Amino acid sequence: MRGMLRLSMSILLLLLLLSGCTRVLDVSGTDWRRQGASFQQVTLDEVECARSSDHAGDLPHAIVGGIIDKIVVPLEDVRRGAAYDRCMEKKGYGRVAAQR
Repeated sequence: MRGMLRLSMSILLLLLLLSGCTRVLDVSGTDWRRQGASFQQVTLDEVECARSSDHAGDLPHAIVGGIIDKIVVPLEDVRRGAAYDRCMEKKGYGRVAAQR
């Protein structure tokens, strides 16, 4: 019984950690820069890359859902974010360092 409780607690902890790993694609025109690109062009390119990366993260889904989705969704998000970054870099943009 104790082993089952430890396993349940470990799974719960893993799910809590993974649930905070989603990435938001910011298309505000402030995260990427390219020499000579207007603010409007940057925003347009960001939106195009966000749209093109929409299905880049799709992984096979199990019928089980629920708990499995807590693992699959963050993984899809990572793949989608990487596809978005590659798209922006292919268009000649570089990421702007975050200001604090």
